[in-house]
Amino acid sequence: MVTDMTKKLSLRIKRLLLNPLLQLLLVFMFVSCCYSMLSADVISFFLTISVNLKELLIFVLPFLLFSFVSVALSAIPREGMFFVLGLMVLVCISNFCNVLVSGTIGFFLLSGFQTSTIAETYVAFSPFFSLDLPQVLSTTHALILGVCVGLFNSFRPNEYISLVINTIHDWVMKFMKQFFVPLLPLFVGGFLLKLFAEGKMTGFVANNASVCLMMCGFLVAYLCIWLMVAAGFRFSIATEILKNTTPAIVTAFSTMSSAAALPMSLNAAEKNTKDKVLSDAVMPLTLNFHMVGDTIIVPIIAMLVMVSMNHPLPTFSGFVMFGIFFVLNKFAGGGVPSGTIMVTVPVLQKYFNFDDSMIAFIIAFYGVVDPIATAGNVAANNFFVVIFQKLRAVLKKSFLSR
Repeated sequence: MVTDMTKKLSLRIKRLLLNPLLQLLLVFMFVSCCYSMLSADVISFFLTISVNLKELLIFVLPFLLFSFVSVALSAIPREGMFFVLGLMVLVCISNFCNVLVSGTIGFFLLSGFQTSTIAETYVAFSPFFSLDLPQVLSTTHALILGVCVGLFNSFRPNEYISLVINTIHDWVMKFMKQFFVPLLPLFVGGFLLKLFAEGKMTGFVANNASVCLMMCGFLVAYLCIWLMVAAGFRFSIATEILKNTTPAIVTAFSTMSSAAALPMSLNAAEKNTKDKVLSDAVMPLTLNFHMVGDTIIVPIIAMLVMVSMNHPLPTFSGFVMFGIFFVLNKFAGGGVPSGTIMVTVPVLQKYFNFDDSMIAFIIAFYGVVDPIATAGNVAANNFFVVIFQKLRAVLKKSFLSR
């Protein structure tokens, strides 16, 4: 009996220590307390690890994008192609509109609110060396190639194409889950050491907490609008939908995983739509692609980091280009912890001119708000199923009346 209890306790402790959010918080606490006691060589050593892990990530990302998109599209049966593609188009439109809304709110918050900028310093730390890996394929070209290969393999299934893309997918997932994600604390830790040692983190969290709270408050308000649209602006129906969806939202928040909340989401969608076939078709497809929480939170965080590091905010055209590729990259972020922010790294570098320190900071920051973003994703997807059902009924009615 005692042995069983000891095993269960050790298993719980192990799961707790493997929680990405806890790991990032522990790294942040350790770095903030101990950075002043470390020598310049020790900081450069950890920075070298972080820089080269980033090089590996950038090298692997095109393969991740290609394999995720091509495998997902290849799995679509030919007879259901138009339904799935139509759904994906709606998801892309929704995600892009969310990004534009988030950008507008972000500009409003950061232009009308006094944020804490990070002071310039003459102290600078550099890595001992960098791998400087070549870029085999740009992320844009990888995305386009993945779409073309996936659609071709869906219409004309080929076992050799399937073997190649599935093999690439498996190797990429092994790299991310078995190598990169376990080393995520080291990846973030080296850059955080640089930020603290160079004096660029002073007062940031305390002085910008109000912006973060307003950002989370806006996400909640935005989700309430989605809920009321799904309910046809009837409070009693909105209450029922929210009641059915709450178990999925709580699960998503506590596990930081939309996949873990899927059984509850399917149950909620069936109750809310009274259509098991529709809920079973729509919910799994939108699980890793339709991310309202991420599309609201990430652009605001990105702009907050830019302002705090004395970096100019993006132009409108630059933000639109960021939004387009941020949305398209959503199709490759599923199944990997903090996958959303990982696949966004090249987009942030290209369109927002993020440097290594800014990348590390936004990854650490995203890890803290990940539970809120994931809960937002799951809540919005449950509301989206109800809205999609109503939209589908209206379209059917209009076509039948012709």
